[in-house]
Amino acid sequence: MKYLIYISLGIISLSSCTKIIDVELNEGLQRIVIEGRITDQDEPVSVYITRTTDYFNPLDPENVTGATVSIKAESGVFVTLTELGEGHYETSMIKGENGKRYYLRVEDGEEVYEASSYLPKKVFMDSLVYAPSFFVNPQDTLLGFLLTCWFTDPAEQTNYYNFALKRTPEPIVDEEEERRGPPSSGNSAILLNDINFNGRLSSFNLNRLGLYYINDTIDVQMISIDQPIYEYYDQLAAITGGGIMFSSSAPANPMNNFSNGALGYFSAEAIDKKRVIIRPF
Repeated sequence: MKYLIYISLGIISLSSCTKIIDVELNEGLQRIVIEGRITDQDEPVSVYITRTTDYFNPLDPENVTGATVSIKAESGVFVTLTELGEGHYETSMIKGENGKRYYLRVEDGEEVYEASSYLPKKVFMDSLVYAPSFFVNPQDTLLGFLLTCWFTDPAEQTNYYNFALKRTPEPIVDEEEERRGPPSSGNSAILLNDINFNGRLSSFNLNRLGLYYINDTIDVQMISIDQPIYEYYDQLAAITGGGIMFSSSAPANPMNNFSNGALGYFSAEAIDKKRVIIRPF
């Protein structure tokens, strides 16, 4: 099936033009999507399994039931996850340990899908520091704040991070909110690697989508991940623009750590958590 895609080109010069590209897009076969996580926290191993839909006729993904899902550490034996329904599988029989590699296996009918992920050593946040923003929007009638995370990056290896942020209460759109401009995001995530600050005390801004305001509560998870998962999230963000994950199998999907053509990811994560509440000075 052919579609005409219009791409605006204005990167090199200030003027732009329109280029017509004739692209052959695959409507997309159904593909299995496996999303699995093991962490060093007191929480169960969790795996969700679905199937994609046609890219040009997107529907809600189909839950995969009746699969056999198992996990093991590098020197252990496989533990079978319990099916909870609606494509969700879980076990509390195994907990992630830092510095170990974990293996996930999914059997769906005659098909077998396997992945592995290394659970890094935990990196701790030193502090979360907020300060008034000097970049004032003329429409903003309330004082906004910048939030910075300070941490010391280990020097002995390359480190990859995924900062997960949750702001509460969730933004409420009312007249006051509209007058002051867009609030910070209710939930967001930020990818980071240590290529520019390996082994040093570092600071990193956490205003992913806007300023924070008095009485905002921000929960921050500093999640250490391995390189394949970092690259997967990075490609996924580039493809989707940070939007919905998998509902279809075309036109492009990020490279992942699963065998046999499965979409999704298996991530082993070391998590440090902190909370800050914005208070008046």
